[in-house]
Amino acid sequence: MNSLLLALEARYVAEVKECLAVLELYANKSVGVGDHPDVVGVMDDFLTRLDSAQSKLVTLRSLASQPEGQSEVQPEAVPSVQ
Repeated sequence: MNSLLLALEARYVAEVKECLAVLELYANKSVGVGDHPDVVGVMDDFLTRLDSAQSKLVTLRSLASQPEGQSEVQPEAVPSVQ
């Protein structure tokens, strides 16, 4: 992987770790929860961010593992909208 792709991977890994840490804090510790009256909403936001970062990691790693020049999305991989 080139340095730009490695930087993206590091960004997404950091996002995953941050989201997991925050979700663990909210789920298991009462410290810091008092500042957020909408705990479920905050947890939902971090779950959305976690899902996005994990999805991006999967996509990035998939693209990085393809032979050079073949990283374009293949037409059959794009779902049709009906």
